[in-house]
Amino acid sequence: MSYAVSAQKDILTMMYGDETHLEMLDAFARLVEDRVLPAEMATEVARASNPLQEFRSQLLAEDTLDKKAVEAVYEKARSKRKVPDNVFQQIMESGLTTMPFAEELGGLDLPFPLFIAFLETLGKASPSIGVRYAISNTVAEGLKFNYHAGRLSDYGRSILEALVTGEHLAAFCLTEASASGSNIMQEMATRAVMNGDGSEYTLTGNKFWITNAESATVFGVFARTSKDPRHGVSLFLVERAQEGCRTGQVFEKYIVENSSFGEIVFNDVKLPLGHMVGQEGFGMDYAMRMLNSGRITIAALATGLAQRAFEEYLEVAVEGKKTAGRHLIEYDRTKAKIAELSTEIDAARGMTYRAAWMKDQYDKNASDGDLLSRYVIAANSAKLKAAAVAQKACHYLIQIWGASSVVKENRAMKHYLDSWLYYFGEAVPEVLENTLSRMEVKRYKARKGLQD
Repeated sequence: MSYAVSAQKDILTMMYGDETHLEMLDAFARLVEDRVLPAEMATEVARASNPLQEFRSQLLAEDTLDKKAVEAVYEKARSKRKVPDNVFQQIMESGLTTMPFAEELGGLDLPFPLFIAFLETLGKASPSIGVRYAISNTVAEGLKFNYHAGRLSDYGRSILEALVTGEHLAAFCLTEASASGSNIMQEMATRAVMNGDGSEYTLTGNKFWITNAESATVFGVFARTSKDPRHGVSLFLVERAQEGCRTGQVFEKYIVENSSFGEIVFNDVKLPLGHMVGQEGFGMDYAMRMLNSGRITIAALATGLAQRAFEEYLEVAVEGKKTAGRHLIEYDRTKAKIAELSTEIDAARGMTYRAAWMKDQYDKNASDGDLLSRYVIAANSAKLKAAAVAQKACHYLIQIWGASSVVKENRAMKHYLDSWLYYFGEAVPEVLENTLSRMEVKRYKARKGLQD
């Protein structure tokens, strides 16, 4: 049985009817099941062990207890909690990063829904690895639409091509310590100031809560370039190797533990004009478009996690725990929850793949205002629905496991904690609800001929 589920294939068949797409998905699913899932689970086992006891036993096994020995033992213990680099290499070789990009950029020019199906499958095995590539894709998408609009510099194109091939991994640097969420554009403190002769910008500031903080090699950075309330923020590309760019704090967290999350510091980083993406002052517009596609990727990852929690719920209900000598599947309440999760996950997947299809249509017709509004509604709705379904599926899994779900060796609690990534990531539900309400009211008034 393929690690990809039949519903994914049904949707792709309905959309495109191309057997090649299904073969590609099956091949990727085998890679995920054979390499990604075991690597992720190995790190879970390492984290479930008592770190102090493990550290003590390894130190006792050393002939000496000098500083060098302690550091060697520490690095060995730390490496067990990391996914091996060769797993990431195999993912890149699978073509994941190349899929939704034009051949002239080194891509495969495949439909975005197929990329989303790959991401769902990856997120089912490892939310941490899934979000690594989802975030990098969000930055690449920002470069992509500027490239096709003729607004990307030669330098920007070289970065985009490196993201497509997997040579670079990107981080999306929008939020700040005191300026996060929906008000970020008004409160942004990071500044990019042009020098006197107009040849370069100097970037200064700190970005917080950044996914891929340690692993990214290039950063898509939003910075204030003027006091204009609507067009005061611009988007820049910064490579990790540039002088003045470094990773600051790296935060320990309860969720997606194989994904780094932290602070990026920009201390007077010199940026030639080619490092700006698109037009000065249009950072807000670019961020919104990037977030729309990013919400679809988050919805895909959430659907993957929901599917995994559902399958594990079925395993417990059908083959696992008993009460009064009966498997839990024999109780009506369990049956009701299985039916609920089956329909909810199917709905979330359908909404997600439709939103991905809508993105492809909008990318081809970016001047169509009505298509834009339908696409934004679809993207926001998919993320809202899929995130809620993931939390529900993980919550039900904890309930069916009962008290044993709190033990580290049991994956149920980890799934539930990981589901919060999809609650917070790419906007919390309240922001999405406000956006959806505003867009639907605007469309209603347009149909009725009412003033907006």
